[in-house]
Amino acid sequence: MSTEMPEFEMPDVVPPPLPAPGPGTLAPTAAAPTAVGETELTAEPALEAPPIPSRPRVVWRHVLAAALVGVIAGAAVPAALQAFDRAAAAAEIDGMRSLATDYLTAIAEGRADDATALAPSAARTPLAPAPVLAAARPIERTEVRLVHLDGDRGSVEVRYRVGGSDIFGSLDVERRDGRWQLATTLVEPVSVYSSDDRSTLTIAGMTVESGRALLYPGVYVPESDAGPVLVSRAESFVVDGDPRSPTETYRMSELAPELSELAAAHALAAVAACQRADACEVPAGETLRTTDQVHVVFSDLERGRLDLSVPLSPESPTGTWLDLQVRLSVDADGRPLDWLCGRPGRFDGDLSPCPAID
Repeated sequence: MSTEMPEFEMPDVVPPPLPAPGPGTLAPTAAAPTAVGETELTAEPALEAPPIPSRPRVVWRHVLAAALVGVIAGAAVPAALQAFDRAAAAAEIDGMRSLATDYLTAIAEGRADDATALAPSAARTPLAPAPVLAAARPIERTEVRLVHLDGDRGSVEVRYRVGGSDIFGSLDVERRDGRWQLATTLVEPVSVYSSDDRSTLTIAGMTVESGRALLYPGVYVPESDAGPVLVSRAESFVVDGDPRSPTETYRMSELAPELSELAAAHALAAVAACQRADACEVPAGETLRTTDQVHVVFSDLERGRLDLSVPLSPESPTGTWLDLQVRLSVDADGRPLDWLCGRPGRFDGDLSPCPAID
């Protein structure tokens, strides 16, 4: 297509009509025809009107070209600036999106150190050792959804799936030293509740302290901790990365199997003695049995003391279910020192030495 401007040329300007002559003004007249037979008269010549100066010719193609150049130049400057601004904003948004994507990918792949490097603020707080995240069941279906930019600050909306639930969150981003960095992270502390004095978990051979170590999103399965007196197990738990939902788990302590058998035997002996003395709620002749689990109500291993609850179930379908309190003292190696028993169905602290067992 040709880019030359079309040429336009206007016709010469036609002079406007002269005004009608007023009084004392002589208008130019044309010589009247002389009729045959008439006498030709000589009249004074009429006054001539002053000449009208001619107007300069206007070459319209020059005017149109100049106007068009002005319009193009005036529009091109802001358009170029707008295009530059849009390109710069797109580059910034791509940088924020890439940062969030790398962060989610590092968490999903169990690379805690890489995730922490992308969020330096997390490095200033206690983090669980890297093998803990590597042992977790990872997050899935990571997605960066929307990016909001406001100068040197912004936010990135993310989505991922963990523990069977879809999590929607937002990461704040700041420009530091010319680079985008995460200002918030997805790490959370886990609170460990237990019936004993131990509030730690063992995951991938690493110790995680209650409320002190931060964990990345994932599903965590603590390991059992078997000792000479107690076997500790904790429920699996989910870290979703949302600070509005606390992360908690319950640490259960069970008596070691051989001590559990001894506790059940002492409880049955105490019930039988109570029946013989006709001093308890269990009718004479009713047979009770213990269940498979002895509950640890309280433990203080430093002092070698454990309070236990032994469930008792009747053989008769119309019988009464009861619990019997048993207190065990052990030495440093977990060997029993003495057994104290209560009365069936009562936890008033009235304990006495358990009867001997056969």
